[in-house]
Amino acid sequence: MKRFAFVFSLALCSWAADRIQVERDGGFWNVTVSGSFPAQPVYRITAGGDITVRGKHSKDIQYSISARIRGGDRASAHRAAEEFRALNVSGQLFFPQSAAVHVELPRKSSYLALWSPGGAIDASDLTGSVRADSAAGRIVLDRIGGDVEIHSSGGPTILGTIGGVVRCYSGGGTIRAVRVQGGATFESDGGDIQLGEIEGAVRAITAAGGIRIDRAGGAVYADTFGGPISILRAFGIVTARSAGGPIDIAEAPSVQCRSASGTIRLNNVSGELRAQTERGSIVAEILSGRPLKDSVLSTRAGDITVFIPSDTGVTIQAECGGTRSRDAIVSDFSGFHMSSAAATVMARGQVNGGGPILRLAAAGGRIEIKRK
Repeated sequence: MKRFAFVFSLALCSWAADRIQVERDGGFWNVTVSGSFPAQPVYRITAGGDITVRGKHSKDIQYSISARIRGGDRASAHRAAEEFRALNVSGQLFFPQSAAVHVELPRKSSYLALWSPGGAIDASDLTGSVRADSAAGRIVLDRIGGDVEIHSSGGPTILGTIGGVVRCYSGGGTIRAVRVQGGATFESDGGDIQLGEIEGAVRAITAAGGIRIDRAGGAVYADTFGGPISILRAFGIVTARSAGGPIDIAEAPSVQCRSASGTIRLNNVSGELRAQTERGSIVAEILSGRPLKDSVLSTRAGDITVFIPSDTGVTIQAECGGTRSRDAIVSDFSGFHMSSAAATVMARGQVNGGGPILRLAAAGGRIEIKRK
């Protein structure tokens, strides 16, 4: 049976009075060892298996240890269960065995660290900050009042409602978060990142997955080496980079994005727009009622389509490479000056009285300027 090597002063150690239950399950025995500790602050829980923590309003600390033992009779199963113990060392709870652990403790806490080398971690209903570390298991945190820090070597991470700042690092698992009331940083070496509402700024990076953000209250930095990026609404500048997928931004006050191979779609955007794709098209819809700043949209192998509302004035500088056809640049607005030189078609003109410069550059495709 796997154990941790702990060296403690006996004066600091206290063993809880245990209750043991043994039930047969086919060729196995399900054993449960439970007990309690007097009320005291707990700032760390370490276990060899799964850890489940629940905050509660009472002051004492209760725990149960569950395991499955193969073969033998009831007496031998009971003797084996006696080896499952809980150790309390000055606010640190240790469960050395590779068994599932359930702990209930007072929900009012300032900080709690959870560590399992191979099991899952599930914690909820705590008012303070939480740090969770797992070498391979799933991490689930919900209704945490303070900040959260997560380190996982590869299991999935699921966050419900978090009241503070989140810092999450995964060696390759998926990351999902429903609502974070502070800023957040998410990094994965290979999994998808799916985020609901983040009240502050967001930094999301993954080596081989997609990124989706429903709402960000601040600036967004999203970077993936192998998947799509989708941002439904951001209240700060959006910087998005994808080495192998499309980028879709539904609403943002300013955008800087680049894709090595994928379409870029910008809906309801304003401010400064900078979008570049090596292989793919660009579709941009300017948000009505918001000012546009000098912007650049370019693709080396695709089309560009821009929708401009009637209350937005811009000065267009458009250029299509690899063609001499004047049909390569078309516009719903009149007054454009067309020219061509060295297999390149150019168009210059003002839309709605002119304004900030919007540069459009496409190679191997068409440029369409449409009335929104």
